Amino acid sequence: MLIRNLEGIFTGEGFVRRDGRRVREEDCSFVAGPVDIAIDCTGSIQQIGSNLTADGAVFDGAGLIALPGFIDPHTHAIFAGQRSGEYFMRWAGKTYLQISEAGGGIHSTVATTTATTDVSLIESLQSRLRHMLRCGATVVEVKSGYASDALGECRLLRLIREAASGAGLPEIRPSFLGLHALPKGRNEDEFVDEMIAALPTVVRDGLAAQVDSFPEKSFFTRENALRFSAAAKQLGLPCKVHADELCDLGSSAAFIRAGALSIDHLQHINDEAVSLLATHSTVATMLPATSFFVGIPYANARRVIDAGARVALATDYNPGTAPALDLQLTHMLAAGQIKMTAAEILCATTFNAAAALGLETTHGAILPGRLGNVLLFDTAGGDAMDAWEQVILARTQPRTVIVRGRRVSSPGLPGEGVNLNPARS
Repeated sequence: MLIRNLEGIFTGEGFVRRDGRRVREEDCSFVAGPVDIAIDCTGSIQQIGSNLTADGAVFDGAGLIALPGFIDPHTHAIFAGQRSGEYFMRWAGKTYLQISEAGGGIHSTVATTTATTDVSLIESLQSRLRHMLRCGATVVEVKSGYASDALGECRLLRLIREAASGAGLPEIRPSFLGLHALPKGRNEDEFVDEMIAALPTVVRDGLAAQVDSFPEKSFFTRENALRFSAAAKQLGLPCKVHADELCDLGSSAAFIRAGALSIDHLQHINDEAVSLLATHSTVATMLPATSFFVGIPYANARRVIDAGARVALATDYNPGTAPALDLQLTHMLAAGQIKMTAAEILCATTFNAAAALGLETTHGAILPGRLGNVLLFDTAGGDAMDAWEQVILARTQPRTVIVRGRRVSSPGLPGEGVNLNPARS
């Protein structure tokens, strides 16, 4: 594929060079046009330059700028049902923990998801993923976690894999969220043992790229989350973790030391963990939409970024605490609520988001040898950085989305033709 005559390209080369830390506007590495991108038959970027040639389709990029494909490294996108009533409960004064302890929250989604057919779960997941793609997410992490036992978790992972084979979808990175919410009446240690016992099957059948857990008050202990993650690591699966969202359990520091790909949420991250992030590869993933919808404090991104950490952004898309599919809302909240710059936001949803999934050598920048995941936006006749800032503030969808060198989406109106939650069958 050849994308020719672009107005310019944000290559992200500076993000790579700086390892995603303390990035500045010049690290976006804008190459002014007219400039071309050649992508080979394997879907990898072959060359960037002028007057290039390439096999396959030719796309005229006049009036457009190219950005690396966005990456959403934290979603709970396979589920059934909706939990809109919980918003009114929170507005009436109920807390997240009170709703969960009363049988709402994750437990209610587990029950509805368990009772829903495989076909309906696959179709609803694919519909959500296509919406995410239209908003620019070329890679999406999807967690299991809405099951009451290991058999149900493996079912969800298999459905994620089956859904990923559909047409017109982003790349999918499945996570085995074995420790999400402890079912009522279950002993925690025994439940964790059950999830550990499922790990050989997950690895043998290639069902997940990493594992995840939720150590938090009234959910799982930090020690059991570390035990589950250590067992996965022995079998070759890296870990992510929901860390210090509702209180400071010391999970962030413990999982940084354990070599986690990412620690996510971080509303209550402590000084020790912030200091460790500056010298470790673990990515700090911020999920501002969760704070927006739940009404809890926002993570202090400036504190973490200024300390020298790699910071990513994600939607946390789920039916209860972050029911927004699009990274554009996350971009806007990152700018307005956690005070990230336009350059930091671009890095956080490209190179650093790739690092949060262990993909920083293959994704997250428009450079020769990396996968050809590219977004094309209108320049609106202005400066390139002004155009990117306008995308953030106006929540503009890309004109065209290219995944692995194939044009897979030319978005229409937001939400056009999307059935996000088909009826159960």
